[in-house]
Amino acid sequence: MKKTNKIGLFGGAFNPIHYGHLFAAKEAVQTFQLKKIIFIPTGNPVFEKQELLGKQIRANFVKNAILDEKDFEVSLFEIEREAPSFFIDTLQYFNNGEDVLFTILGEDTFMQFHKWKSPEEILENSYLIIAKRYEGNFAATKSYVKEHFKKYEEKIFFLPHPLYPISSTLIRERIKKEMPVSYLLPESIEKEILENGYYR
Repeated sequence: MKKTNKIGLFGGAFNPIHYGHLFAAKEAVQTFQLKKIIFIPTGNPVFEKQELLGKQIRANFVKNAILDEKDFEVSLFEIEREAPSFFIDTLQYFNNGEDVLFTILGEDTFMQFHKWKSPEEILENSYLIIAKRYEGNFAATKSYVKEHFKKYEEKIFFLPHPLYPISSTLIRERIKKEMPVSYLLPESIEKEILENGYYR
């Protein structure tokens, strides 16, 4: 059976989701001709996360953020599981033998990829799209690929985009300092965060 659909899998804590995530996803659709991107909020993260909101709250953030995007959808696969969120399990769930899978990772997250469970199996069953998070031209990231995953170089792509300085950490820090976060994330999510006192 010929694989025809190219599907992006975008996992993460989304604590909170912001325009950097959304722009990178939109850019990935355009650049790699993806049929759609599935956002997969982390349920029970394996690595400790700072100031992590409840998983249902974060899942609702994602749902609200992508409401009007026909190319985006959200999966609650990790949210509804009690088990730790190892991405290899998620990938196996989506690997139906019919779609070509592209896993989207931020550059900072990817630099820890060798510590993940079964990273080579992930690369056997998926391409990677590394979205820019640092200044420069991916030089350190490309060196990391050569050091750890040289045999998979042809399966790892790099996605530059202009919004890389935006991060969930930046947003949380600004909220703690009572600084504005408008235009960094969707207005409905900003409103929910402020009304509920999240990250204070």
